[in-house]
Amino acid sequence: MKRIVLSGLVFVGALGVAAVAYSETMESLIRRYPFDPACPWGRIANGKGMIVRCLGDQEAAALAKVPDPNAPAPAASATPATSATPATSASVTPPSSTGPSDFNVIVGPIVADKGKLELGKLKDPKDRYKKCVLDNGGLKGESGEVQVRFMVMTKGIAEGVTVHKRMNVTSEAARCVADIVDRRRVSVPEEPMVGATVFIKFGKGSE
Repeated sequence: MKRIVLSGLVFVGALGVAAVAYSETMESLIRRYPFDPACPWGRIANGKGMIVRCLGDQEAAALAKVPDPNAPAPAASATPATSATPATSASVTPPSSTGPSDFNVIVGPIVADKGKLELGKLKDPKDRYKKCVLDNGGLKGESGEVQVRFMVMTKGIAEGVTVHKRMNVTSEAARCVADIVDRRRVSVPEEPMVGATVFIKFGKGSE
């Protein structure tokens, strides 16, 4: 009988220790939230707990402006139209490139959230980066820049790329540049997973 009582006390004690450990874990998560070292603008997941890629600042701003689909539709105006003349849509002329038709491409630096990273294979496809800009509107000034955000894990490969910032290039050109960065090798990070940003510049500067 004493053994049964002693076993019950041990079991209750173990439950208490587990509850304290769980409470400490929850508190640590609450203290950390909402800081995310890899994806400061949020993440896109596949619904199964896996990260697809990080969001960029412009994507996050665009998502914040999306109207709530559950909001009630605005009431239709009761005032009848006073003119039977159909409205004509104004033609919009896309802005033309005002920058140089020939320019250099400078890749780097690469800035890791923690530790250091080397550019690795990111510096190789300069002609492809340049083609992205030329085929998608060109430069809108004398110089331009695309900042690409991504994650790096133990294999040293850029993953989950997203456009973090762009200057004097179109969104299509910036997305094209990010697609080239995707899955390219960089150096192995000092941590199991770090976020990083690579700067790719376009202009008359030296190579």
